[in-house]
Amino acid sequence: MPKHLIMGTAGHIDHGKTALVRVLTGIECDTHKDEKRRGITINLGFAHLDLANGDSVGIVDVPGHKNFVHTMVSGACGIDFALMVVAADSGIMPQTREHLQIMEVLGISKGLIALTKIDLVDEEVYELAKEEVSEFVEGTFLANAPVIGVSSKTGKGIDEIKEGIETIAATIHERLAGEIFRMFIDRIFTVSGFGTVVTGSALSGIIHRESKAYLVPGEKELRVRRIERHEQEVESARAGDRASLNLVGLNREEFQRGMVISDRPLRPTMLLDVKLRLFEFSRLFNLWTHSIFILGTYESQVRIHLIDKDNMRGGDTALAQVHLPEPCIARAGDRFVIRSTSSDITLGGGEVIDSAPLHHKRRPQKLLDAIGRIAEGKLPELVAAEVNKHVGPVGNKTIAEVLNVAAADVAAILLDNPPETISVYADNDTVYAAGKETHVKFREIALRKINAFHKHNPMEDNGLSTNELLGMMGVDIRSEGEPYVRCMLEDLEKQGLLKKVRHTWARKDHEATIPPERRDQINFVENFMKKPGMKVPIVSELEKEAEKRGIEEKWLRQILRFLVKQEKIYFTEGVYLHASVVDPCREKLLNALVDKPEGVTVAEFRDIIQGNRKICVPMINIFDSEGYTQREDDKRVITKKGRQYIQYKGKN
Repeated sequence: MPKHLIMGTAGHIDHGKTALVRVLTGIECDTHKDEKRRGITINLGFAHLDLANGDSVGIVDVPGHKNFVHTMVSGACGIDFALMVVAADSGIMPQTREHLQIMEVLGISKGLIALTKIDLVDEEVYELAKEEVSEFVEGTFLANAPVIGVSSKTGKGIDEIKEGIETIAATIHERLAGEIFRMFIDRIFTVSGFGTVVTGSALSGIIHRESKAYLVPGEKELRVRRIERHEQEVESARAGDRASLNLVGLNREEFQRGMVISDRPLRPTMLLDVKLRLFEFSRLFNLWTHSIFILGTYESQVRIHLIDKDNMRGGDTALAQVHLPEPCIARAGDRFVIRSTSSDITLGGGEVIDSAPLHHKRRPQKLLDAIGRIAEGKLPELVAAEVNKHVGPVGNKTIAEVLNVAAADVAAILLDNPPETISVYADNDTVYAAGKETHVKFREIALRKINAFHKHNPMEDNGLSTNELLGMMGVDIRSEGEPYVRCMLEDLEKQGLLKKVRHTWARKDHEATIPPERRDQINFVENFMKKPGMKVPIVSELEKEAEKRGIEEKWLRQILRFLVKQEKIYFTEGVYLHASVVDPCREKLLNALVDKPEGVTVAEFRDIIQGNRKICVPMINIFDSEGYTQREDDKRVITKKGRQYIQYKGKN
């Protein structure tokens, strides 16, 4: 499959970048009237080059004038490799140095060098210029890059430049298209008959014509009506493409440079943890410093708080937290540049290591160690850090939403190589994780509370329900903690520590036991419930009699629950009824309903069993709850289950 790559030009003003792109591609990048009049590139220019092997290279022609370096930075967003341009008659100039530094801090690692305007110099000057360039790039990512002499006027060296581009393109791995689609907006305009069009470099993912898109920050939903790549309409745009998107659903005024087009809602941030590097000639950075921050096409004045140092000098690197005045869409691994507040000097730049950090008011060693691990470990450590930020368990989809990465990538990390500091459970299509300390706490609570329940309720074979345990752990039943705890309990069952008893969790070795001193008390309670016959037993009288016999209230409740589970008595809506009364009445009602498919009223049921309304209502509610009868208007009719019950009784 052909690759889609982006090459960016770099170099000082008037060194021939735009002329070289025009000769390489036949496309004029100076389209603005002021650019043509003044002979300099103010705005980003775009062109493309289709290689012989089928690969496609989009070209971003960035401006070289010092006043437009911020535009150059936004143009460098998404670049896969660089074409450094140096004029043979001028040599290395200020913006040549600045552009090289910016490309390095943006993480560009491959490129080639065009020594332009060789038609204006003799052989000796050409060789001196070539030597100067080689010395200049020593120790940088262009140290081993080919230096190719070229003339845009005569065409000399153009074929060699194309061959050099093909050679580099063959060594570059294409950006993954399976991730979240992200494209920083660098231009916005209106086309008659179509509406709003935005352009940018697709950093990741893929988006299709007629699919949903989102303008973020803000999560405003759009529809992609039309996509163009290299001035041709296409069905999709993917990572590595320079694309224009015709979007429907919002007014042009709602789009701003610096916003992002994505294929799903993305979470903005106003804090970033970063790894920062200052250029050699930069001024002193104090603990708190103001600067211009540029990430993609997002640009704003920010406050930078150093984390692992009290100050920085030129050439230093440090961990820092960037405080943004406006929401920004970012993710770990994004590169940025910082400039002076007057925007006249590029100070340095670096890499985002956490796009959703906590606010670091203090700088304890534990924090420094954690951020240091994130800076070194990339996504796995970032996932672990995100898990540990949460008080309770969290799912891979939530983590992915916070980090602006694909949920599948987070799931793969959690399942295949989970960081040591977290515990993981998979449930259906979601993977849940919790910090080890949280996991140990939940486990201890479950075992301790279940054990305590058995100790205080020895006559009950069951234990505590999942919902009861969630409450004891302080976990909301509607949160992502619920499936995590449920999976943890199932894991404890596999380990032979717990067992499932109906809808509850009990200790594996627990068996219900009746203390000898309680047997007479159980018989007393059962006989009390049986004695009223077709009248409802009065619980308040039972409590008085139990107290006289020295039965504590908690034991009385336990005995009643025990008798209910033994099906010696029934309980519904605060009323206890003995089975010796309920069971015959059930059979009488169901036999009557077999002959009366239209159903019977409560009054008719009362006549059938020769009882009073006070006992009939709770009794018939019991039959409804059992599924033998069901209510239709003011009558009860027999169910399929009820008919099966009568047939079974008839055979036995």
